[in-house]
Amino acid sequence: MIVSTYYEIDGHQHDAFDPTAVVTRCIESGSRALLLDAPALLPEFFDLSSGVAGELLHKLSLYGIRMAGVVADPSIHSDAFQSFHLETNRGSQVRFFPTRAQAVEWLESA
Repeated sequence: MIVSTYYEIDGHQHDAFDPTAVVTRCIESGSRALLLDAPALLPEFFDLSSGVAGELLHKLSLYGIRMAGVVADPSIHSDAFQSFHLETNRGSQVRFFPTRAQAVEWLESA
């Protein structure tokens, strides 16, 4: 789904969540920002040992794409993910927000 300033993955197509494909679709849409709302985030994303989050962030960095993720309650995830969440929110390329509205506002502010 393309929405003005950012690209959003349809959360109902879990089998399509491949970091390379996600970044490719974002670029093809002409967007330089990505919104991952809660339904689009697979359990593997929160398991940092799977490499899914790392691969996605690496590709986003290579192509200068900003990402906002919606994670209402980071405390329900592993300590590693909670640390990752805090660290990414210190930067300007990837951030996590408790609500979709906050994530969209941040993406549209650039």
